[in-house]
Amino acid sequence: MILLSLLLVMTASPCFPRESGGGAQVIVSVTDSWNDSRATLFLFDRTGEGWCRKGEGIAAVVGRQGLAWDSNSGGILPGEPIKAEGDLRAPAGIFPIPLAMGLSAQPPGGALFPYRQIVEGIHCVDDPSSRYYNRIIGIHELSDDRGRDWKSSERMWEFADMYRILLVVGYNTSDPKAGKGSCIFIHIRHSSGEPTCGCTALSEGDLIRIMKWIQSDRNPVLVQLPRNVYARVWNSWQLPSPSLMEPRSTSKTFPLVDIKTMVPDAAVDMRYAGSNNFTGRKIYDCGRCFLRAETAAKVARVQRELKKKGLSLKLWDCYRPLAAQRLFWSLVPDPRFVADPKAGSRHNRGNAVDVTLVDSAGRELEMPTAFDDFSVRAGHGEKNLPLQVIENRTLLAETMEQAGFKRLYSEWWHYDDGDGAGEMIDASLNERCR
Repeated sequence: MILLSLLLVMTASPCFPRESGGGAQVIVSVTDSWNDSRATLFLFDRTGEGWCRKGEGIAAVVGRQGLAWDSNSGGILPGEPIKAEGDLRAPAGIFPIPLAMGLSAQPPGGALFPYRQIVEGIHCVDDPSSRYYNRIIGIHELSDDRGRDWKSSERMWEFADMYRILLVVGYNTSDPKAGKGSCIFIHIRHSSGEPTCGCTALSEGDLIRIMKWIQSDRNPVLVQLPRNVYARVWNSWQLPSPSLMEPRSTSKTFPLVDIKTMVPDAAVDMRYAGSNNFTGRKIYDCGRCFLRAETAAKVARVQRELKKKGLSLKLWDCYRPLAAQRLFWSLVPDPRFVADPKAGSRHNRGNAVDVTLVDSAGRELEMPTAFDDFSVRAGHGEKNLPLQVIENRTLLAETMEQAGFKRLYSEWWHYDDGDGAGEMIDASLNERCR
């Protein structure tokens, strides 16, 4: 009954639900440039561990002339195109997906998303002079013929091939602005494969799969951008990392970089490549620090700031194989200090570092404890310390956090990349040094 009531409200309303800024399900649509009409879609769920990609990339097309910014978006640079009615560009930005529609009385089996049937008389108004501009409205909803004030519209029931099923994209739908663009959907791709007039189109099978996947209580959104722009804004928009859109075959090999290729002046002392660690034995044959590229870039930012103060980072641990994680958990099964290997650590994903500070001569600054001291004294909340030690700990924490890392409060040396959360990588470090 609740679902029926919701559908009745949507059917009676001539406008889409109000736009929102984010969600726990994201469809990322990326093109190679502003003017490219070919796109690839990626599906992401937000979980406790971060963003999780669902399946492989999905081939799609967008506007004939490519993409153009929603003028309300943040991150627009001078010279980048702005979306307008009739420009044959699909909107770029982040948009809610409030509703599914289709010609059948019911959505595809297994789809539970709010759904409205397209029947004869359902129009999407694209006339900027109409009071119903960019609204989906049925003729039966008007009190009389005088209410029909538009000169042009999409007669949705006549687009049987493309609108057999579709998802409504919430672009310019809350208080629509005349001339900004209208009738934006994710719909079935034309049999010829040609681009659209401004929508996003893909195969019917892929669209049905997406329709069965999305859930209204997870506030699904479409994020649509050229790849280089996505790389520019994903962090500030709290979106999935670009590394999560790498081909599976690539990401499962070894999607990490040696920190020395990006931060050649950082000190590296991989403690588990020797016996000077809590296990008392050598765990890695390889003494190199590997991280995901975006995490390594943040380390580089930290290093630049520290250099201004005559200091440097020293890295004690970076990517950690799952075999090592299982060993550490068997020795210290305490989640304050060692992550359960069932869920894994960000070390296992190449998104975490264990670090300290050294001076220009390479001498370590005094810190609360030694590395891998699993005691209360190692936590950031410990105050019974010399003032200089607290200042050193604070300087490290503030510099790391300004670059986008998050501290682990029980270990002063451990920092997670606040944005990174890729798949766990089960690869041997020993093979990297051969």
